[in-house]
Amino acid sequence: MWKHVSRAVLVALFAIGLALPQAAQAVTYEDSFDQCNYPKTFDLFVMRPVSMATIAIGSFFFIPAAPVALLTVPEEMDTVYENLIGAPVRFTFGRALGECTGVDLSY
Repeated sequence: MWKHVSRAVLVALFAIGLALPQAAQAVTYEDSFDQCNYPKTFDLFVMRPVSMATIAIGSFFFIPAAPVALLTVPEEMDTVYENLIGAPVRFTFGRALGECTGVDLSY
């Protein structure tokens, strides 16, 4: 039974892998920033849930990191918040569906 289930999952993952790839449009590393966009369904069903999970994970790590940052480097507290929570929130909610250049993630 386990053998059949694992084989079916493997075949399904292989089929998904064949369906998702698209032709690369960037010629150089810098070109990839100018032509950055996702298919809207991929963004809706993959990137948004992953980025929401990143917000949850960042919040989870921010709770113990905040007191340590306050005690050791209080002037860098905004950087800790920005890296763990701020950038994922802007990536999730601050851009149009399918776009990745619509929001400035840098701090």
